[in-house]
Amino acid sequence: MSEEDFYPVEETVVVPFSDATCRRAVHNLRWRLAEMLAGGPEAVVVDLTGLTRFSSTTVAALLWAKRRCGTRGVPVHLRNADPALAGRLRRAGLDTIWDIQAAPDTPSPTREVS
Repeated sequence: MSEEDFYPVEETVVVPFSDATCRRAVHNLRWRLAEMLAGGPEAVVVDLTGLTRFSSTTVAALLWAKRRCGTRGVPVHLRNADPALAGRLRRAGLDTIWDIQAAPDTPSPTREVS
């Protein structure tokens, strides 16, 4: 895989999620979170660029990561969510759990939430 599993940007750790990397990203959140947090980042940013499906497995992994990061005082932010996906997450009440930032207004494929 050419895309990195996660990488630092200033004082944050970025975890890219896309259709191609979702399975690996979920695995990294579950099994490599301690490694991600070792440097004491100010936040973990989940970049949702390129993600067209948001499964219950993905939600469960993000909730688990949120709890683990919360014990260290590190917030989890969801960035670049398709506006339709961001709306679905807000309607589900998940905006009270995560800081969700929609992607800039650009045309994108319809996203599925399962």
